[in-house]
Amino acid sequence: MTKRGEVDMKSFATHDEQLAILKSRGLIMEDEAAARRVLSRDNYYALIDGYKEPFLERDETKNPYGEELYGAGTTFNHILALYQFDRKLRLLLLGELLKFERSIKSKLAYRFSERFSAVDSFLDNANYSPEEVHFHERDRITATLNNLIESHKKRHRVRYPELREFYEKHKNLPLWVLVNFLSLGQITNFYTVIDQDLRTRIAQDFAEEAGDSGITLSAAELDEILSIAFPFRNKAAHEEVLYSFRLRSPLELRRLEDKLHQEKGYITHGTTASLIKLLKVVSPPDEYEMFTRELLELIRSLEESLPEGPYVRVMKVAGFHK
Repeated sequence: MTKRGEVDMKSFATHDEQLAILKSRGLIMEDEAAARRVLSRDNYYALIDGYKEPFLERDETKNPYGEELYGAGTTFNHILALYQFDRKLRLLLLGELLKFERSIKSKLAYRFSERFSAVDSFLDNANYSPEEVHFHERDRITATLNNLIESHKKRHRVRYPELREFYEKHKNLPLWVLVNFLSLGQITNFYTVIDQDLRTRIAQDFAEEAGDSGITLSAAELDEILSIAFPFRNKAAHEEVLYSFRLRSPLELRRLEDKLHQEKGYITHGTTASLIKLLKVVSPPDEYEMFTRELLELIRSLEESLPEGPYVRVMKVAGFHK
């Protein structure tokens, strides 16, 4: 059963038909030609299905049958403004997460190589955590690193020419080169399986770099920040809806909530705002200040573009309302 004015969107619909569907649901078209151009660049599913939620009419007195209707005064440009906000938010947050990724790779390679200076020491199982629970992941990491080393020897279809070039010049592939070819997920697992002293030292490196004398960072807390950053990074990199993303099983970081002077549950709710607050403890102060300044400008711009109701709903689901 289709809703009022609805065409089955599983089958093909022209841009004009898509606009007709939206108008039948109460969406105001201020410039149909401009809206048609938008739909030709950004498909209906990505734009409308991804960003319609804050604008839908939820008042049962106005929408008693729970149809997909837009609140009074909602325009196509309102949805477009949220879509563009989320795109800019993705780019802004992805930039910070890539800095964090680069930093954890650098610190891990430096501290591990400082402790174990022998050539290919990262392939020696004895240099990792002695706890049996980590053996499987340790073996996966060492196998991945070994495969990277072996990859440069192939005569054809060399996956990473940079590795071959480095090896031909230096006759060695140290860890600080190889980590650049590991994903954030692999680095997260790598950090998990090294010994506890190294894990603690790396967490301390982040805390010292953040420059806040009142905040310390444990290895377990850095584990959790990494596990939060990983899915958000993937969302941002794959151009999925970010502002409303929330982790299904938020992790516990209550001590950091206290240290960051946040109310209980603010960070552990796993929202976009939670992650942004956590980046404060793993970022240099000047870079974090610049990032948050750009973020606030982005939020102000959205506030100017949306009616109050949808704006408040967006801020609430993203976690910024607190």
